[in-house]
Amino acid sequence: MLEHVLNLGHQLKTDLETSEEFTSFDNERILIVGMGGSGVAGDVLKLILNQHTNIDVEVRKAYNLTKSQIAARPFCLFISYSGNTEETISVVKDAIDQNLEWAAISSGGELLDLATKHNKKFVKVPDGLQPRAAFGLMTKAVVNYLPNQTKESFINACDEAGNYLNNLTEDTSNEVFEISRDIANQIGSKTAVIYAGSDLTYLVAQRWKTQINENSKSKAFVGFMPEVHHNEILSWEADPDGSKNNFILILLRGDDHKKIDNRFELTKELLGSKVDVLDIKNISSDNLIKDLFHLVLIGDLVSVNLADHLNIDPFNIDAIENLKKKLKG
Repeated sequence: MLEHVLNLGHQLKTDLETSEEFTSFDNERILIVGMGGSGVAGDVLKLILNQHTNIDVEVRKAYNLTKSQIAARPFCLFISYSGNTEETISVVKDAIDQNLEWAAISSGGELLDLATKHNKKFVKVPDGLQPRAAFGLMTKAVVNYLPNQTKESFINACDEAGNYLNNLTEDTSNEVFEISRDIANQIGSKTAVIYAGSDLTYLVAQRWKTQINENSKSKAFVGFMPEVHHNEILSWEADPDGSKNNFILILLRGDDHKKIDNRFELTKELLGSKVDVLDIKNISSDNLIKDLFHLVLIGDLVSVNLADHLNIDPFNIDAIENLKKKLKG
């Protein structure tokens, strides 16, 4: 899995195959549907659209469209690396039944077959990876769908971020690798609880969680600041010894609101005696993709190092495959 993490930069620079006469979308309302390692690319697209356009965007991770979504008549973007994700295909069929406009991102499977059959545009990514290992490719794929006035700048942003990551990963003894190894060692067999305070860091926190879940087969949970100060901050009081021995709190910091910065500092002050706290500060640049993938790279490396620390096979997804078989009956 490490080689896939080190390939993130190259993935961001990859030119992807598109359908004939491919065009970006030009719609006021977008609904993005995807699950797991594929669905997180939809979260990236939502982050970009929210910050740089006036498009109304929603991400759906379920089996069906709601009545209000159907009534809104959104343009739907379906994302499934394999092309066979059960939940995503179910919503595609809803969109077809409701005569909604839609497009796809996939490496193949039923999703691309349906897109071809119904003459819908698509971006095709290289196959042969587990979905979580294709995050760079899937991010580049969603950027292709950005409105024309935004698309070119983010294609360039992906290239710049790719160069940045490639430079970082040339030397595995640099600070990023040292930080990730240290974080993995401190997590050990504990449960990681990851707090974020901005849309970007919350997206990354969820990526850290799922990478720790899948690569190191370990528990991790996320919280969003300031919401956790209205409830979860109290959860560390009932069993202080258990909290200290069994959990580790990771704060992902970025270009946060000044009040969020203050809340992070108060969190360390109030919880530092109850749980070990790691404070991770992101870089700050004028390139959203670069800032995003800097923290993503650290988290991916943490999950791989943690798997190594726990003697876990990152590629083993037997539990997920067994569940899929049971769902099919």
